[in-house]
Amino acid sequence: MRSIRILSSFVIGCFLLVACDQSGPIRIGFIAGLSGPGSETGTASLNALRLAAQQINNDGGIDGRMIEIIPRDDEKTPDIAQDHVREFKEIGVDAIVGPIISSIGMAMLPVINELGIVTVSPTVSAADFAGFRDYLFRMNTTTRENARAYARRSIDLGHSRVSVALDGQNEAFTGSWNREFLLEFDELDGRVISQVWVNVDGITHADAAAQLVKDGPEGIVLIANSADSASLAQEIRKLDPDVPLSAAEWAGSESLIEMGGEAVEGMELVQAYDRYDTNPRFQNFITDYTAMFDQHPGYSAVLTYDAATVLFAAMKTKHPDQTLADALTNLPPQMGLHQELMFDQFGDGNRAIYFVAIQDGKFIRVQ
Repeated sequence: MRSIRILSSFVIGCFLLVACDQSGPIRIGFIAGLSGPGSETGTASLNALRLAAQQINNDGGIDGRMIEIIPRDDEKTPDIAQDHVREFKEIGVDAIVGPIISSIGMAMLPVINELGIVTVSPTVSAADFAGFRDYLFRMNTTTRENARAYARRSIDLGHSRVSVALDGQNEAFTGSWNREFLLEFDELDGRVISQVWVNVDGITHADAAAQLVKDGPEGIVLIANSADSASLAQEIRKLDPDVPLSAAEWAGSESLIEMGGEAVEGMELVQAYDRYDTNPRFQNFITDYTAMFDQHPGYSAVLTYDAATVLFAAMKTKHPDQTLADALTNLPPQMGLHQELMFDQFGDGNRAIYFVAIQDGKFIRVQ
């Protein structure tokens, strides 16, 4: 009899919990680096998610339910990110948006798969994520496409002997990016004459710069975030004012220019969006974002807004007996800020890429 009462209480409790879940807010967890160097990309990502949620809420929410954003700082620390995922499971979030960097994505992946939490990352791009059925959905093009495009661009510019700097704090991204770059560069008869890891073993940016320039490279590639790329560029320019610089797409935020100053003039890098696109949807986003946060959106904001677009569309259209993961995989193409957005059968997205150069303190698209 006691067992029956316990079971009855459990069933009733579950029923009430489901009822509450269906009538309460839709809770979206957010995980990114929100403190320390390079945190501007995480903050911009969170801002874009808040903007997208506010716009949905202003329009009545999803089936009358408001969206609530619950942000957490991963501090670029795998264990902390994993703990946030477990916390989100306990409080019953409907989905997670994030992370921003691939090393944190690698740490989160087994936990989100174990707990079955749909996670949409705007920016992680290590090729190792692609081609698997799991709970991680990616908006971004992989390092395979991006790094190989850099290799071809380098050869086209006549930079066949290059030095490379790699950030050891995000090895999942930098290692994958470097591997793909080397494969393509070697096929095109390019040669990497020096590789230097930074943010490991006490190597300073000045030390790294000295190693990067010592053999007279025709170009230097920085696979690092905006803050480190800006600092490395400044140290390199003290030693060689003319060597061409390029930075991986990870560095492509406004703070690269703000922190790098004259040292980053002429630097080339890829962007995952066209900042000069005149289409009304993108221009309205810029206006709304700037009005809400008093700053211009960068690449992480653009990709996060697109991530929110597909996530909220899937939540709106999914059938009661359909999982969110299935709804995302089978969602028809949605119009994003620049292009149609959709996931393949593995939850992998794809984006157009644009090469830009820093000229007079601005990102200018190059052909």
